Amino acid sequence: MKSTVDKRVSDIQGAYLRNRPGGVAALARLRRGLGRPPGSVLDILDFTYAKEFVGDPNSDEPTRAEAAAHLAMTLYAAHQQSQSQPMHKRGERLGRSIRMLITEKDVTKYVEHSVAHRFAALGTADSLAELSHHLRGIVQLLRANGVPIDYGRLAVDLLHWQYPDRTASVKLRWGRDFHFPANQNTDV
Repeated sequence: MKSTVDKRVSDIQGAYLRNRPGGVAALARLRRGLGRPPGSVLDILDFTYAKEFVGDPNSDEPTRAEAAAHLAMTLYAAHQQSQSQPMHKRGERLGRSIRMLITEKDVTKYVEHSVAHRFAALGTADSLAELSHHLRGIVQLLRANGVPIDYGRLAVDLLHWQYPDRTASVKLRWGRDFHFPANQNTDV
């Protein structure tokens, strides 16, 4: 999942940043799929579909992997729109990227920040559709501030989030990344 989404997003990003017609067109096509169910926009399946994502090819329902790849790639397309810098960057985890939007160092002040409230809303989502809605708002903020994330990692997180026994660990990782930036010592 991670390597497939990473490669596809990296290829599209490279073409887009070099102003190649194929890259520009790919982003436009992917944006049309944002907020729509996986498989409902046929002209993006060449980006969002991979044999490894499909369980039963005779099923009429998208797999969790198809849903995760679809959401991650369409979010990327919205994030990269009109940006001259890459918005997909390996290693930039979601929580840490969101935290970069807050310059406040005092924890008692940053938890009141509107970005912190949007981040907290991610934790209240009880369906992938609701999570998608909250992520679209977060991506708009990241885009407005030129802050990238790792869309391969996000796809894996979205896949794991859909399994009830893994949802809490995804939220925990996002929370730790948000509250404890990488350069901050967390020893007690």
